[in-house]
Amino acid sequence: MSSQGTLVIPLSRPDFKSYLLSALLSWTEDQGYTPYMLVAVDDATVVPREFVTKDGTITLCVHSEATHNFRMESDWLTFEARFGEQVRELQIPLGRIAAIFPKEDTSLVSYFPVLETKADGPAPARASSEDTAEELPTFTKL
Repeated sequence: MSSQGTLVIPLSRPDFKSYLLSALLSWTEDQGYTPYMLVAVDDATVVPREFVTKDGTITLCVHSEATHNFRMESDWLTFEARFGEQVRELQIPLGRIAAIFPKEDTSLVSYFPVLETKADGPAPARASSEDTAEELPTFTKL
């Protein structure tokens, strides 16, 4: 029986994808790899537009050392990352994540169907008293 072209049925459940993405990101780091994410950008996606390619995608390093305030909910991923000298907040609908892969071995890429974004955005993050600009991680060049 061929599995080519088969969509994993749990991906049709909206609450399942966040668990799968979290597991893939954790596994990638646990194996010593650097996780990257390919995002199909739409109007609801908040990313630095100057880094979006002509085909409407952006590739992001999502290693735990390259992100801050990383939050994944059932429909949205939010985090802060440094682009050059500037820290930016990113908001990505989970349905716009097209792939996750380790930088070191792209044969391990995991593809996902890209879906239309629902109208509502992520819930605003609550800043704790411990979250300050001085606590942002130092980012390394890859």
